[in-house]
Amino acid sequence: MNTRTRTVPGRSLHTGGSLWRPHSICGPDCLPDPGQLPRASGPRQLGRLVALVGALLFGVLLLPVLPVLPRSGREVAGRAWARTVLRAGGIRLDVRGRPPLRRALLVANHVSWLDVVAILAVTPARLLAKHEVRSWPLIGPLAALGGTIFIDRTRPRTLPQTVAEVAEVLRAEGVVAVFPEGTTWCGVPRAAGSCGWTIRFRPAMFQAAVDVAAPVVPVHLGYRIEFSAGRRATGTPVGPTGASTVGPTGASAVGAATGQVRAVDTTAAAFLAEESLYTSVRRVLALRGLVVTLTVVDEPWFDGPADRRRLAAAAEAAVRAAGPAGPPERPAGGVPLELAA
Repeated sequence: MNTRTRTVPGRSLHTGGSLWRPHSICGPDCLPDPGQLPRASGPRQLGRLVALVGALLFGVLLLPVLPVLPRSGREVAGRAWARTVLRAGGIRLDVRGRPPLRRALLVANHVSWLDVVAILAVTPARLLAKHEVRSWPLIGPLAALGGTIFIDRTRPRTLPQTVAEVAEVLRAEGVVAVFPEGTTWCGVPRAAGSCGWTIRFRPAMFQAAVDVAAPVVPVHLGYRIEFSAGRRATGTPVGPTGASTVGPTGASAVGAATGQVRAVDTTAAAFLAEESLYTSVRRVLALRGLVVTLTVVDEPWFDGPADRRRLAAAAEAAVRAAGPAGPPERPAGGVPLELAA
């Protein structure tokens, strides 16, 4: 998901890899101050960490059993496992729309490692992931055994083979989940416009859908903190109507008080810059009231003959429209993808 970067005014530069490997300008300055968000107690955080490791280990033990189950049984087991992971982390899932269950290329924006879990909780998708994921403790073996399709971004010549593999899954009535940005970003456009969608949807994997005339289903993933009306994130201004306003911490509030609950969009779940996976996981487990919203764009479900670049542009526009108000079409600091396939 992440690659090492350094930033200079108006641009983010790669310090390792190539231009074929996109990267975001989002960094630690995009994260909110930990003291400004509701936090779980120390014992609860420890309990969540133990429960999460247990859920991952259970997933590894479950995988050898899956081949003997009917397809419907495998799908139910996979969704149940993903929902168990979310519950272990104290995370609520809010699903809006109808996720695809058969023969579709699901394309989504990429914010966090939690994106994968949220998608698996609602659809029996095979994932496309960078090959580095294979080496992650517990997650790597679990991903490999679960049928993840790995892409080696250091070897562009292998791209056609990967596209063909995705097309084969679609041809067999499967669902493949892809993050066409190729990297994570903070998830919430910042007030200054210095962060947000700085990476375009890369069109390469859309070719697989074109080749087999499979539907392309856009999905938006967003993260928010919910807290009671009597509490709010410290330092988050609240307007005279009860609607929260944009704060200075990289989190923007989006909801007025509804009943006894207030919601604030947050970047805290993001997996950014040079941080380790463990650091990101610990930050997520420390949050109280974290909700991941998975919004399926009902229309259009792009189907039939099309050009991969047009599909990518249309899907990106649909995903952006389903999320919070974004930055300008080509925000300052964006990274051009000269070698995008």
